[in-house]
Amino acid sequence: MAPTAVEANSAPTIAPDKLTNGLNAKGEKFTVESFNAKKTTIEELRASLIHNGVLFFRNLLTKEDMDQITKECQQYLDEDIPWEGVCFPPQTRRISGLAYKSPTFRDKVIMNPQWLALSDSMLTLEDSAWFGEVQAKAAGRPINGGSVCFLIGPGATAQGLHRDNMIYHARFPRITPEEYTTGRDTGIALFLAGTKTTKGNGATRFVPGSHLGASGEEPSEENVQYGEMEPGDALIMFTSLHHAGSANTSNENRLVYTTFSCQGILRQFENQHIAIPREEAAKWDDETLRVLGYTECAPFLGGVDFMDPMVAIRGQKTGKRMDMTHLDVLTN
Repeated sequence: MAPTAVEANSAPTIAPDKLTNGLNAKGEKFTVESFNAKKTTIEELRASLIHNGVLFFRNLLTKEDMDQITKECQQYLDEDIPWEGVCFPPQTRRISGLAYKSPTFRDKVIMNPQWLALSDSMLTLEDSAWFGEVQAKAAGRPINGGSVCFLIGPGATAQGLHRDNMIYHARFPRITPEEYTTGRDTGIALFLAGTKTTKGNGATRFVPGSHLGASGEEPSEENVQYGEMEPGDALIMFTSLHHAGSANTSNENRLVYTTFSCQGILRQFENQHIAIPREEAAKWDDETLRVLGYTECAPFLGGVDFMDPMVAIRGQKTGKRMDMTHLDVLTN
């Protein structure tokens, strides 16, 4: 059985000299591979992600798609105000709730079949359980954790390196790529370039291989690499990878759109049920609502009156009650 996402740090620790910031066991830099979204396979993406923690996913969207997403988001970016605190420089503008605010981003990115398949491959939790004499197997599929647009203006200073999985208080030991098992990571993230992203205008920087380090390890700027992309390209990484927005020393804006997938048993970082008006959600198809967390996570997580919450979203008064016999029953 795969370990749970928040399993205590009880596994044997790999010697510190076996894996350091951005270097593999041989002291070589991890290779960040680049894949063409039109030609690659999920198996290739999965293998690369497990080994390096990050990959480029080129040519995900067309220029026309990117122009439409930007058009749908522009009003909300104009309305945002400077951040107070350490998480974002004041030259940054943000909007969240892209599933509602940008239908094109929802349809083309959040619901992208390759992204969903990779999320399923990396984050689905499978287990079996007994209820008396009945044994049944259930698969808890991942859901969308949220989506954010960032516009980083000239003069913005660099973010500090961090791991996005900090929100789940996740604890995990240091390992090698060969020791990686599904269940270790709570989520994966996709960063979509809205404009050309360069080191000079603040491209996301990251430490390849840092997803293999232990929880609580202090990040280091040594061996960082930069997510330089053309509009429509994407960068995919585990949320356990050390990364950050970089300083914008240019005279141009950097625009990036992000979406996250998390394990279905976890609370989403963005509360979709409030971010999306209920009357709007009711218009969407069942699969979109499932991805956004509006259905139960098997076997019985997140129900309403012992029923799948889709019953309530569709305005029905009754539906099938959740029961072990509705799962993949293993006993006769």
